Amino acid sequence: MTELGIGTMVRFNCPPAESFKRLRDFGMNCCQLCAPPDNYLYGQEGKDNTRRLKEALEEYNIEATSLFISWPDQSWTDHIYSIGLVPEHTRTARLARACRSADWGRELGIVQIASHVGALPCDYELSFWKNFVRDMRPFVKLLGANDQILAYETGMESSFTHKKLMEEIGEENQAINFDPANLLIYNQESPADFIENLGERIIHVHCKDACRPAYGERMGRETRLGDGETNFKELFRTLYAKGYRGPLTIEREIPAGAEQDNDIVYAVKLLKELKKEIKGE
Repeated sequence: MTELGIGTMVRFNCPPAESFKRLRDFGMNCCQLCAPPDNYLYGQEGKDNTRRLKEALEEYNIEATSLFISWPDQSWTDHIYSIGLVPEHTRTARLARACRSADWGRELGIVQIASHVGALPCDYELSFWKNFVRDMRPFVKLLGANDQILAYETGMESSFTHKKLMEEIGEENQAINFDPANLLIYNQESPADFIENLGERIIHVHCKDACRPAYGERMGRETRLGDGETNFKELFRTLYAKGYRGPLTIEREIPAGAEQDNDIVYAVKLLKELKKEIKGE
């Protein structure tokens, strides 16, 4: 994998070749593929679309560093009971899709499989927690058989909860997809504390910024990279000092258009400057 490769998340709302050309035009060389739809995962149409995706990756010399698994029936307006693999009423079907998505990623040579697993309870003696650990273990083992790693997206849980989950599942192929902005959006511990507590498990970084919830608000607010409260530049320096050399994936969750493009270009410039600084170039 390219050391500290700069990329962004690529979704499937336009032909992949268009996304990869955009990445190259913005000065990026890698991507995290996100939520492949049914017409990539299944049937002859899926095979044809996947072949075209591989061809586009080669044509634009874009490295797919990770696959972010998501589910089409999620609702972010109800992140407690709708997101990820935690909700019991959708867990079986979502685990089946997660397994197929991971196998699809393997066809593309992708090792890192990232996901929001959902809002985990903090009472580790609950039967709900124990059942979740039991259900997750075979999925993590499948990834291990694929020579893949499950990277838990940060946000709704503390570093202690992530660590507890990985310990109880008990498999080595578990890691962290570190999103410092989500920790502030969901009003969790500081990103710096998370790195201190679990930095050695971070294998992917979402370069995203945010502010904590204002007084009376439930959720924080995303900002342009460098404009929020994550203290991103210092986080980058700390991660590098701890040995992080993985992907730097820009995420800017606002509607597609001029503002998003400008913010991504700004983030690319910021990251390239940080890389030069840290390497003494």
